[in-house]
Amino acid sequence: MKKLLLITALFFTGLSTIGQNWLDVGIKGLWGPTFLFNQNIFDDANYNHQITTKGGFGAKIGYNFGPNHEVTFDFMMSNFGQDFKFNISDTTDNSTSEYSSDITYKSFDFLLMYRNNNNGKYFEVGPIISNVRSANRTIEGVNDPLFDMSALNKIQTGITIGFGAYFFGTENFGVTSGVRISYMASDLIGSKGQTLGYPSNTIYPSYKASHPLYVQLVFEANLDFAYLARASCGRTKLLMF
Repeated sequence: MKKLLLITALFFTGLSTIGQNWLDVGIKGLWGPTFLFNQNIFDDANYNHQITTKGGFGAKIGYNFGPNHEVTFDFMMSNFGQDFKFNISDTTDNSTSEYSSDITYKSFDFLLMYRNNNNGKYFEVGPIISNVRSANRTIEGVNDPLFDMSALNKIQTGITIGFGAYFFGTENFGVTSGVRISYMASDLIGSKGQTLGYPSNTIYPSYKASHPLYVQLVFEANLDFAYLARASCGRTKLLMF
């Protein structure tokens, strides 16, 4: 462990000697479609996913290794949702009725991202940890009395990628727009939810996991607020703009 910490410290020390490094902070907003992928529901002709959109907002702090490389830490407050339509057949008169349901949750998301900046465009990738704070499920607009937070796995992990371009700005301030895609490798549904047949109310012959997916527009405003410079004594100084 000590060796790993030493190697990491030497790595970042080495990077700090390459060119000019600086810190930036930013605020960002997200909006777009969210999906809950469940293979059983995709294969079920009586149960269908509906297009659902949600948003979120948050902040970031970034460390720039020269003009092209950056590591950022993002904290986001996100909303997720998935609407469904499903059919129930009445065997007495062979009629079919359509119903609606949904599952929604709010989460705190933590992301550690590597960002590559090049010619006014950027690409980013990194892991995401999502902490589900509250959740709800309705059927025909009425809260499901059996559903509560214990039906879910509250900690979700996955990967995020994004890309976009700088929209406008000044020397130390810039606005970007792009697309961010987050896929949760974790199963949203916990053991209790599985016994109840969530995210639908159907117990299928074999269980399939439910994976949240976000595909959202992202708008970000960044401010460079400090840079690191090498003093004559060899020490690194933090200089505010």
